[in-house]
Amino acid sequence: MSAGPADYACTALRAGGVQRPAAISASSRAWKCACAAVVEVLVVAHGGGHLPGLERIGGPLCEAHVIAGLHDSVEVVTQQEATPARALFMMPMARIVHVAAHGLTHPNRWAAGLALHGGSLGEATLTSSGILAEGVFSSVDLVVLNACRTGTHQGTGRTVQTLRSIESAFLARGAKAVISTLWDITDLQGVVFSAVLHAHLGVGADSHTAYTETIRYLRGHRWRASSERGPVFAAESAIDTILPDWRSHLDRQVTENPLFWAAFKITGVV
Repeated sequence: MSAGPADYACTALRAGGVQRPAAISASSRAWKCACAAVVEVLVVAHGGGHLPGLERIGGPLCEAHVIAGLHDSVEVVTQQEATPARALFMMPMARIVHVAAHGLTHPNRWAAGLALHGGSLGEATLTSSGILAEGVFSSVDLVVLNACRTGTHQGTGRTVQTLRSIESAFLARGAKAVISTLWDITDLQGVVFSAVLHAHLGVGADSHTAYTETIRYLRGHRWRASSERGPVFAAESAIDTILPDWRSHLDRQVTENPLFWAAFKITGVV
């Protein structure tokens, strides 16, 4: 993600603004592979800024705050708690997994991943290889990878663009569907997409329907006429609480990039 209007508004969110996960004992690891989802949604969010080359962004924390208010059963893991190991451990316990962070592309597809917390870039990156080695997602209906370029591979030459990105690692380890991005997105675009998507998921829509309705909302510029009821009203109200002038900022971004909505794609059983 790149910084934008969401950055200044959300980097200062207090820890009390989202639900913190309960401590998980080491003995729980024995049943992680066999357990069904015990929470509806898990949000893993990291705003960067802790390592050289990782700009601090506010969008991930904004997303965590908004999503937590759109579902009845949510666990949120942010910043220092959001390590690759902890994320991989908790993901099988959720029906929907949402990750908001910097996306890291790499010529070696196994080294591409998501920048979470760690003492070095290698330690902080949840890589495709790590997901393939440790991931267990058979109980996960949907994974949302709301970071830059999570649905594309940094290939060289004239290679065929097959499923070689980080999304394919989640699918290979059992996730039924993955929402990812084809190019860079701004903080605000990520927040608005997430809010509308989860507002629909929160009222029982399946992954395909929620994704389709979200794309229709973005493509049709429906934020220009405020909704008065339903999931969209809930989404817009949630964004209003942290970004009161988000509509005007989004209008300016749309002028610069009218096809921003096309960055988001869904792959898998939908």
